[in-house]
Amino acid sequence: MELSRKIKLKIALSCLLSTSSLYTPVKTIFLLHFLMQEQDISFFKFIFTLAAFVFELPSGYLSDKFGNRLCLILSRLFLIASLLFYCVSPNFAGFLTANFLLGMADAWESGAKDSYFLMLCQALNTKYNTALEYREIKISVTKSSYWMNFVLMFFSTFLYDKNVFYPFIGSAVLLAASAGIILTLPPDKMLAPQKSEKEKLFLDETEFMIHKIISNKPLLIEMFYTITCTSIYIINFEYYAVAFRQASIPDSLIGPIYAGFMLINSVGVLIYQRKSLSPVRNLLLILSPFSFVLIISGYPPAVLAAVVIQQLCYSYYNCNFEIYVLDSIDDLSQSSYFQSTISFINVVNRMTLTLIVTALFAQISFEWTYIVFALIILEASLCKAALSRLEARKREL
Repeated sequence: MELSRKIKLKIALSCLLSTSSLYTPVKTIFLLHFLMQEQDISFFKFIFTLAAFVFELPSGYLSDKFGNRLCLILSRLFLIASLLFYCVSPNFAGFLTANFLLGMADAWESGAKDSYFLMLCQALNTKYNTALEYREIKISVTKSSYWMNFVLMFFSTFLYDKNVFYPFIGSAVLLAASAGIILTLPPDKMLAPQKSEKEKLFLDETEFMIHKIISNKPLLIEMFYTITCTSIYIINFEYYAVAFRQASIPDSLIGPIYAGFMLINSVGVLIYQRKSLSPVRNLLLILSPFSFVLIISGYPPAVLAAVVIQQLCYSYYNCNFEIYVLDSIDDLSQSSYFQSTISFINVVNRMTLTLIVTALFAQISFEWTYIVFALIILEASLCKAALSRLEARKREL
């Protein structure tokens, strides 16, 4: 029992301390402070996505080959380097480099984290007869992270007012602590024997994984729907500060407002957990596209209502899909690459959408770009409903 609590605590702390919540609320106004334009911010997002695209599949393959824990530590180091670039080189080139490193970090973590912790829990359950259930730990950590992020986001603008670099430096310190905790956990070789299947060639492994995902139709439908919706939400999050300014919401309130979103995110996870709240979930699906229209209204209550809807939708979709993927893992020796392949498809979709958004900002107004967001979410919802119904009918036959 003591070992179980210790491992749960280490898993929780390593995840909770790896957070962007201390600088996310002020990131956009930080970039605007250094004279970046809206199209520059969108381009930085594209560079982040491009780096994740380039390294996503290789990182998953190498995680399975050389160890998930090693890749998890590397992701923390890339994140720290990214944050330091924001501080030591606050210009276009520096921000470009920072976002490239951020994309690398995202790629190295995407497959390694869940695979390592899942392997750790199963190995300890076998060796010491513990009762570690990573699926439950993950949901619990997700809910706890929203409370921690609430605190960090609440204080982010206060730190920013003291010094514009403090939120980035503070985040780097937290990441260093997270890496230190992961170092205290056993390496992959101590958890499971190395299998010869890991010696497959990179292209052969990629072909196998893509076929595996494509043949799982329910996963494919859920994946493309969730990826499309969450990608739009993620891109949209970058411009909350712009929408707040248009609604005459003071910059000093941005941190506390973002902090409040964390509490709303915890409600989104609750909606996922409790089947009795399915009517609320269905209502959110209906309201989701219209939230993008509300956010450009310039009317403070409507703007805040819109982001509440979006935060609830995002946290629900994210939790639902992460657990869905976790439950789809049938071979731990290839689990990192399986998740990285899914993340790779995610990145391709997000990169395409980011390029579209960057082009839209250069051609049409901020308001019309948000109308396009609404149409994309609406179309994705309609397509998912139609495909799910078709798949259900096929199973009945």
